[in-house]
Amino acid sequence: VLLSIFICLLPKIKKFSFNLNISSKMDINTSEYESQLQIVEQSLAVTENQEERLALNGLKADILELIALTKQTNAEQSSNNHDGCNFEEELERFKSEMIQLDNVQSNVQEVPEENIDEQLTKLRVKLDNMVGQKCTAPHEHTWGAISYHNAIVCGIEDTANMDSNGQLKARLRVLFTNPTHREMLPCSFYLEGDCRFDDAQCHYSHGELIDVEKLGEYTEPDFARLARNCVVLAKLPNRLWYKGRVLCANFIDQSCRVRLDKKDEQRERDFPFEDLLPIFHDDDLSSGSSSESSTKLGELEDSGDIENIRRVNLIEQRLFEYKPTQQLGEWEKHTRGIASKIMAKMGYVHGSGLGSDGSGIVIPVTAQILPQGCSLDHCMELREAANGDKDFFSVEKKLQRQKKKLEKINAKSYERELQRTDVFSFINDNILGGGSEVRKAVKSVTLSNETTKSLNVASVRISDDIRRKEREIAKLRQSMDRNSVGSDLYKRTQQQLQIKAQELKALQKEETILSKEQVSRKTKDKLCVF
Repeated sequence: VLLSIFICLLPKIKKFSFNLNISSKMDINTSEYESQLQIVEQSLAVTENQEERLALNGLKADILELIALTKQTNAEQSSNNHDGCNFEEELERFKSEMIQLDNVQSNVQEVPEENIDEQLTKLRVKLDNMVGQKCTAPHEHTWGAISYHNAIVCGIEDTANMDSNGQLKARLRVLFTNPTHREMLPCSFYLEGDCRFDDAQCHYSHGELIDVEKLGEYTEPDFARLARNCVVLAKLPNRLWYKGRVLCANFIDQSCRVRLDKKDEQRERDFPFEDLLPIFHDDDLSSGSSSESSTKLGELEDSGDIENIRRVNLIEQRLFEYKPTQQLGEWEKHTRGIASKIMAKMGYVHGSGLGSDGSGIVIPVTAQILPQGCSLDHCMELREAANGDKDFFSVEKKLQRQKKKLEKINAKSYERELQRTDVFSFINDNILGGGSEVRKAVKSVTLSNETTKSLNVASVRISDDIRRKEREIAKLRQSMDRNSVGSDLYKRTQQQLQIKAQELKALQKEETILSKEQVSRKTKDKLCVF
């Protein structure tokens, strides 16, 4: 019995799956498969053989799957039928709109030609008067954003359209006076009438067609309101205008220092007023009450005067209160003062403290170097042992102490050099010194007691010393030329140069005396031979 049931159902199952794959529009009835499912369930209730029960359970699962697929197919067919109904509704709605448009066109055609000619004449006169006027026009960027820019009307479109109310609509051709992108930049060849490209192919602008209703009124730039941090558009040599902020305004020279928002090496530049376009957000000011808006406007207009008054008061306050412990800017004596220049650019008043009110420190914080490998407690003990000297670990104080020690060492070495006596010092002290007549006689006697060979050796040594001193003097002069006048290195070099010059003069005197002694001896020998 089970085999006969399965054999009877199997062709129908195959036929159903085949029909399901080749046609999705057929409405399949699930009642037949539900009746077959009931027969299989009745057979399962009666049969006790395990093999037959397994076969019937598999058949039951297949029938349930067929029923589920059938229901899903019927649901898809119903949705398709619903979509077809929606399409028919859309088609009917489209036909009704087309009929309305035909009625509008028929109404437009009913307008007399005399009225159309009169409207064209009035519109032409109105648009001719607008040519050459300044305005604000919208520009749609490549990424879809729309922004308004200053522009000038340069032409009128040849064609005009009529709306549903019978009014003529025309468009104007405008050129932007402050272009911020290349597609807004007017084509120089087009302005001269020599551009070989049309509007679509040219990389630059031949003018944009804008509806008359979309044009706005032109506002003159108010340079009197320029102040620090004002947003402006600045014109660069490539004829494009870039956004920036004002650093300082000079109303005497009619120029501004502007920091551009673009990343460039020369972000801060000076611009004349004619290359600037101030941008003021007056809408934000007028959003509040009238009294508040007028107060804010007054503050913006007087911001420059308030800044000058604050600066003067700050300088006067620092002149009376400033009591320096060291010379201001002493740390820059070995540099070119780049730190002070940068601070002045940032608005720092020379002699005042840091901060907007000048209440900060004036003398910079000194660097301190603590002993390596020592705890803070040990460092504090060292400071207490030095009588609580706050500058005990200061780098500047340490350098000053080292400088004083070096000066003492140099002074002692110089004294030792002066006290040291050699042959040349003996000659300088006993021969070239400006002593009495007795001393001169002793010097001449001691020099005359020297042999001719010793005099020749001394003469050669003196000549070598003179050449060496001259080379040292030349190097010192080159060192002075490299250093700035007034610096410590320049002063030390100048002192060394004076000492070397004195030594050179002494050597030259020794050379002169030795040469005289040698000449006198040669003359004496010649007289003896004669």
